[in-house]
Amino acid sequence: MENENSRVNAFPTDKLKITEFRESIKGDFEGKICPTCNRLAREEKVELSKANCLALLHILKYYRYSENAHTILDYFDEQEIFCENEKFLQDFAKLEFWDLIEAKGELVDGAFIKEPKMYRISENGIKFAQREIAVPLNAILYDGKVEGHQLQPYATINEILGVNTDEYESLLDPDYLIQ
Repeated sequence: MENENSRVNAFPTDKLKITEFRESIKGDFEGKICPTCNRLAREEKVELSKANCLALLHILKYYRYSENAHTILDYFDEQEIFCENEKFLQDFAKLEFWDLIEAKGELVDGAFIKEPKMYRISENGIKFAQREIAVPLNAILYDGKVEGHQLQPYATINEILGVNTDEYESLLDPDYLIQ
């Protein structure tokens, strides 16, 4: 019995090795070669940008002023909402890293499968866009998934955009095209 237990402890499973490797690269933005797949593995720091915030305000305006958006729970097609501002298409999906938008999808065998190009603003997205809350500026990703956020620094949407109250209000004017 004792030999069996020591043998189990002496030869850890691949899952344990992967967990130990994953722990060894926390906070490592340079990366290391993964022993199982032989690819570079690293954490990535993504900053909430001014362009992301402008895209969020564009989404908020869609919900406030569009005849097509009936309730906050409606999903929008990214192509439809950004047809006048195509530059926002490139990075707006990063707003998910801060729970400011939600992708439409369903759980299949325990995994969330996104429906392509369909999103909605989240409760946090509304609060952040309306200047009610601040969020951390940096999200930490591993393998394209959020692992956490750096709690400092954090900012309101006004601070990220570098605007005062009057400038913010003009961005939300239904006749103003956010660029």
